Amino acid sequence: MSESRSSNRSLPSVPRKHRRGLTRSAAACERCRRRKQKCDGKTPTCSTCRAVGATCVPSDRLVVKPVNTECQCDLLRTQLEALQNQYQSLLGQYEQLQVQLQRAEEALQQSTSIAAVSILPPTKGNVSDLVLRVPGQESQRLDPDLSYHGRIIQPTFSPRSYVKGTNHSALSSAWDLWGDDLPPLDETSRASPVMPQFDNEAYLNLANTFFDYRWPYLPVLHKPTFLREHLTPFLSHSISSAISNFLVNLVCAIAATEKPWSQQGNGQIHRLFFRRAIQDLHVVIETDDFECVQCLLLLCLYGHNEPQSINIWYTTGLALKLALGMDLHRKESLDSQSIMRAEMSKRVFWAAFVMDCNMAINMGRPLGIRESDITMPPPLPLLDDQLDNPPTIPDFAVAQMPGISAFIHTVKLRKINAAVYETFHSIGRPLLDPTDLHDKRKWYFSELNQWLIDSPRFLQTASTYQSPEWFLIAFHHGILSLHRPSRAAPIPSPDDLRICMESSIGLISSYSALYARNRIKYTFVSVHSLFLAAVTMLYVLRASPPLRHELTRPVVQTNILTFLTIFRGISNGRAVGEKCANIIEHLGDSILTLFNDNREPGLEVDTAFQSWFGLRTHSFPTVMQASSLEDENTPA
Repeated sequence: MSESRSSNRSLPSVPRKHRRGLTRSAAACERCRRRKQKCDGKTPTCSTCRAVGATCVPSDRLVVKPVNTECQCDLLRTQLEALQNQYQSLLGQYEQLQVQLQRAEEALQQSTSIAAVSILPPTKGNVSDLVLRVPGQESQRLDPDLSYHGRIIQPTFSPRSYVKGTNHSALSSAWDLWGDDLPPLDETSRASPVMPQFDNEAYLNLANTFFDYRWPYLPVLHKPTFLREHLTPFLSHSISSAISNFLVNLVCAIAATEKPWSQQGNGQIHRLFFRRAIQDLHVVIETDDFECVQCLLLLCLYGHNEPQSINIWYTTGLALKLALGMDLHRKESLDSQSIMRAEMSKRVFWAAFVMDCNMAINMGRPLGIRESDITMPPPLPLLDDQLDNPPTIPDFAVAQMPGISAFIHTVKLRKINAAVYETFHSIGRPLLDPTDLHDKRKWYFSELNQWLIDSPRFLQTASTYQSPEWFLIAFHHGILSLHRPSRAAPIPSPDDLRICMESSIGLISSYSALYARNRIKYTFVSVHSLFLAAVTMLYVLRASPPLRHELTRPVVQTNILTFLTIFRGISNGRAVGEKCANIIEHLGDSILTLFNDNREPGLEVDTAFQSWFGLRTHSFPTVMQASSLEDENTPA
C-alpha cells in the first residue's frame, strides 16, 4: 500500500483538462446566474435568454460605470496625509520632551557634585569647544545642550489657561496684552545655537553699546572690572569662569537689542547671544550671592525686551530677596568695606529696588519692600573710573554729573511711584475721603513736579534714559497714575479728567519726539505705558462731554493715529503691538461716533475701559450730570 502511494507521488503531474464543448463565460448574465444555468455571456442577449425570449440583464462585471464626480477619495487622501504629518510632528515633540527630561535629571545629578567650575570660552562661536573642569577629575566636554530648566526662563505672562480661574480685576492690563503671546520659537528649542563669526572688535563694540545705552538705567556692573576680569579673558581664549561666559553673552544680547544693524540684518542675533548665556545659568544660580544678584538683574534688563523669554517677576523677586539676605538694604552692611565694594553694593541694591517697583506697578502685584525698611543711602554720583579715587564733589554739581546721576534720579522717581501705587492702586486700598484724597494728590503732584525740575541735563547722550523726553515721559506717567481711575478713587473729578487729558497728550508728544529720532526701542514697559496713556485719553473723552467739546474730531483722530503709528513702529512686527493698535482703534472708533451725534456708547465700551484699568465696571455720568459737575467745580 505504501509502495503504491510512493509510486503515485513519483509520477509527474498532468495538467487538468476541461471536457470538450464546455466553455466558461467571463461573466454570466443575471438570469443565468440566478438559475445556475450555463451562459455564453453574449451581449446584449445571451443564447439561453434568446431561446426562451427572456430579458437578458448583463452582469455588473461587463458594465462600464460612469465616474462618480462626487467621490471624496482625494479629500480623504489629503486628510490622511495631514493626520500622518500631525502624528509625526507630535511624535517628534514627544521625543524632544523625553530628551529634555533626561537632560534635566542628568543636570540635577551633575550640579550636586560640582564644587568649582571653570570653562574655556568658545573659539569664535564654536560652542562645542566648551570644556568643563572639575577638581579631582579629568577635563570633560560640556554638553552644549545642557541648560537651566527652572522658572527663570519661563514666560513672564502665563497663557490665559493658567490664570483662567483668577479674578482679572486683580491683574493689570499687561496680562491681557501679553498673556496669549508665546516665547520666540528659536528659544523654545534646546538645540545648540549657531552663532555667526565675531571678532574681538565686534565684542568690544557690543560691550560699549551696552554701557552707553542700557547701563545708565541699571548700573549693576563696574565697567573696568567687567572688561578686565570677564571680557578680556573671554576674548583671549584663556581660562575663564562660567560667570564670565554668562556675563559676556548676556551683555552682548542686551546690546544687540539696541544696535540698528540687528534690525536691518539678522534681527535674531540678541536671542542667539541669550541662548548661549543661559547655558551657564545653572552655574550662576550656585555662585556667590552678590554676583548672582548682578546676573539676575541683567536677565531682568534683557526681559524688558523679551518678557516672554524671562519670568521678570520671579527673577526680580529672587534678586531682591538675595540682596535683602545680604543686608544690602541696611547701611550697616557697608562698614569696613572699600569704596569700590560699598558703592557697588549701593548700586546693586537700588537697582533691585527700581526693578521691583517697576514690575510690581506694571503687573499689579505687591511691592517687594517698603521704603521705611530701607536705610541704605543712594550711591554717589561717580564714574566707574573714579571709584578707586573718588574726587570731592560739591552738592550743586551732583545733578550735572554724568555716569549714574540719571540712575540716582530714577531711584527718587521709583520711591514716588511706589508711594502713589500703594496709596491709590493697591489691591486692598479702600476708598479715600475726598479731603484726604485731594491733599494726597496735591502732595504727590508737588513731589513729581520737583523731581522733573531737578532732573539732570545732558548735552549729548546716547542713552534714551538720559534724554529730556524720557524724564517727561516718566513725569506724565506718574501724573496719570495719580489721577486716572483707581481703587481709591474709581470716578475721577472733572479736574482730574482734565489733568489726565493733558498728561496723555504730553506723554504721546514725548514718545513721538523719541520715535522721530529713532531713540525708542521695544520694551514691554514702554508699550504698556503708551497703551495706558491711549486708554486714559479715550476714557476722558468718553467721561467728560465738556472736554470732548473743546476738541475737534480731526484732532482726536490725529492723536489716535499717532498712537497707532508708534505702537506698530516700536513693536517691530510683534503680535502685542498689533493687538494694542487694534484695541485702541476699536475704542477710538466708539469715541469718534460721539462727535457725530449725542448717542452714548454701549455698556460694553464702559466695561472695556474699566477692565484695562483693572477695576469693576461703574456707570458714567450722563451729559447733563457731567455738565453740572463741571459747573460745580468752576470758580465763580
